[in-house]
Formats: sequence, C-alpha cells, structure tokens
Amino acid sequence: MAKKNKVDGISLAIVILNIAIVAVLILLVVLIYLYMTGKLEPADVANMDQPKEAASIVTTVITTDTVETEIEPEEETAETTTETEPEETEPSGEETEESTLTAIESDSYDESFFANDYFIGDSIYTGLINYGYFPESQVFAQVGLNPDSALTKEEGGYTAVSKAEAMQPKRIFIMLGSNGLAYLGNTHMADQMKVLVEQLREVCPDSYIYVVSIPPVTKEHDAEGQETMVMVNGYNKLLKSMCEEAGVVYLDLCSKLEDNTGYFSEAYAEADGLHFLGTAYKRMLSFFQRSIEL
Repeated sequence: MAKKNKVDGISLAIVILNIAIVAVLILLVVLIYLYMTGKLEPADVANMDQPKEAASIVTTVITTDTVETEIEPEEETAETTTETEPEETEPSGEETEESTLTAIESDSYDESFFANDYFIGDSIYTGLINYGYFPESQVFAQVGLNPDSALTKEEGGYTAVSKAEAMQPKRIFIMLGSNGLAYLGNTHMADQMKVLVEQLREVCPDSYIYVVSIPPVTKEHDAEGQETMVMVNGYNKLLKSMCEEAGVVYLDLCSKLEDNTGYFSEAYAEADGLHFLGTAYKRMLSFFQRSIEL
C-alpha cells in the first residue's frame, strides 16, 4: 500500500509539473503576440503614463502667460523684433520655468490669424472642413491617417508634403497618431513623425512647424481597451521628446481637453469618446493662437 501511495504521489507531481509548463507556454505565446502586433513594445511601456489620478505629462515648450519671441526655423538663436513691426518667429525647444503651457480659459480665436496656415491630420482634422472652420485648401486630413501613412497617402493628387510645398504656409500644425495606437508601436509612430517633420522642413524652410499632442479619450472609450489613456500619454511623451530633439514646437492640446480625472471631457468629446464635438475645435484653435501670440 505504501508503494502504491508513493507511485500515486509521483504521478500527481508529474501532472502538476505538466500543467505549469503548459501555463508558461501560453503566457509566452500571448506576450509574443502582443509584441508582434505593436501593443507591447519595450520602449513604449517604459514611457507610458497613467491618467491624471496617478500621474500627468510635463507639458511643453511655450507659455500662454508670458511673451516669448520665436526662432526662425533655420536659426539657433532668437533675434529681437521692432515694436513697430512685430515679427513672429518660432519658439525654441528649450524648456525653462516660463516655458510650460498653462490652462486656457477662453475658447475665442481670430479667424484671420490662421489665414495662411496648414493642418495635417486624421479624421479629427476633417472636422475643420466639415464644421466650416477652414477650406479644403488649408487642410490635408483623411480617415485613418497616421504618421506612417501620412508620408505616402494622396488627396487630390497631393501628398501632405507636396501640398505644403505648393502652399508654402506660414505655419503647419500636425496632429497624428490616434489611429495607430491600437496596432502601431508608439516608438515607430514618433520616428515616422520625425521623418514627416524633416520632409516638411526641406520643402517649406520658412514655415513654422508645430507638432500637436493627440487628444485624450473618454473613460468609457478607455474601458474598451482599443485606445487607452496609457497609450495616449505614452505616445505624447515620446512626441514631446522627439520635438525637443528635432527643435520643433510641441503643443500639449491633450491636457486642455481633459476633465479633472484625466480623461476626455464630455464638453468636447463625441459619443464615441475619441472624436471632437464642434466646441472642441474652438478650444483647440484658441489654444494654438494664444500659445503662439502670448
């Protein structure tokens, strides 16, 4: 009887060991799948932030409360302008105590301020045309566009870059990345955004380039797991670093559209928790103008 019990114990141990081995193999398969699909990327995980209850992204390179001259795109130092004819120069990417964007209380803006500006984006930016804010000539926007596809996709015979070259705008505002969160790695998107910026600089050397953070998502949308605030904050953090390295201005629009819990405010979010209500565009344009002027 003792011998039989010993044999039964050994058999049970073997069964438990086999179960453990199978569990480890399943976990490895899941991790490999997440990595291959871009949902788990070592560099991205290290840079992901939680919603505001846990943490927040340090915001960026210009202020709405202090006057700051801008630097010409090809120059490293600022030149003072005359009081009679103030000229707009691009803000430096250098961060100081006075270089953090602060909250904006007003949603008002001057339409003429953007008369010669150009906007590159995804379905969110299509609202600039659909809501009547700008004509199609000033916007390159497509449903599903991301920093990767923006380099090759065409619209009306133009790519985003060739349309900018033809227009030679005063400013270029780029907001891309929301569409790639679910299937493209954050690092890859930030790298492709840098390529896009470099191409735009080459064909539009006198244009000021602004890279805009992607907007937040609502708490309900976050719970669906497709695009989450962890993904949004992680990507925006990489974008900010890319802008500092490239010497272009990063605009933290995301924090201007969040509620006090760190998610997309219902005052600005469409029902899908990702796209903009018409009011959000006023908030965005006001933020752009005040960030540049003040």
